[in-house]
Amino acid sequence: MSGFSDFLSAETMRQLDHLLLGSRWTAEGGRAGRHSSVLKGASVEFRDHRDYVQGDSLRHLDWKVFGRSERYYIKQFQEETSLRVHLVLDASASMDFKHSGKITKFEFARELAAQAAYLANHQQDSVGLVIYDDEVRRWLPAKGGSRHVRHFLEALGSHQPGGRTDSGKALEALAEGMARRGLVLMMSDLLDDPEAVFRALAHFRRRGHDVVLVQVLDPAELDLPFDGVSDFIDMETDERLEADAALVRHAYQEAIGAAIDGFRARCGSLRVDFRIATTDRSPSDFLNELLAERKRLGA
Repeated sequence: MSGFSDFLSAETMRQLDHLLLGSRWTAEGGRAGRHSSVLKGASVEFRDHRDYVQGDSLRHLDWKVFGRSERYYIKQFQEETSLRVHLVLDASASMDFKHSGKITKFEFARELAAQAAYLANHQQDSVGLVIYDDEVRRWLPAKGGSRHVRHFLEALGSHQPGGRTDSGKALEALAEGMARRGLVLMMSDLLDDPEAVFRALAHFRRRGHDVVLVQVLDPAELDLPFDGVSDFIDMETDERLEADAALVRHAYQEAIGAAIDGFRARCGSLRVDFRIATTDRSPSDFLNELLAERKRLGA
């Protein structure tokens, strides 16, 4: 039987026990938990009003406010609920790259996903898994329970990266299938069409998900630390480019820096939490910093 000990050391699990995986916005889970949720109902504490939109139930209109203002407002109520955590991994061939890092990009993302799943399970939250390349290869909807966790870990441990990337195609189909809002933690090297990625992220946000996008890179992909004339081979298409690294290094660093700045700016406009993770670091150190900063921001 697979267990978290197949991915995480006992010390890592002890450290994770003191962390909280939360959402910046409302959770919409299936059972009682520790996360704040805005729900339409009368059995929980009144929280606030919001504007009526077509399709809302008239049962929750505040007629007293309408009598004073002649405007329609919906009552909102707050209760504690569980969080649905969706872990989304890019498993295209480029994620199998390792040069200056301790592990491959996919191995880093897989361990990070295992840690997030451990936290969700520890909090009695639901966790789901999506593995994709140019299409969704594995999809386990967010659930709880030991049997589901076992299936989650088996799927996480057995999949190997390969194929081309098409994040837009895979993720837009995925967003359509995630009916209830939750936390989406996506891990990818983002070596893909940026506009397709942004369209998919916007789709998640329209659905009300709190999205964290982690760009996983080997340090060599930032620095280009090669000497002399080298063959650069695309791991997904086998295309080759011969170049003197020293001559192109500055232009390359400017180009990848601009690409990262572009992702950061567009994610900011979408209210998507964008982070860079390099594979020379420990996934647990990265997760600790991520959750500490999100806690300061109210997640």
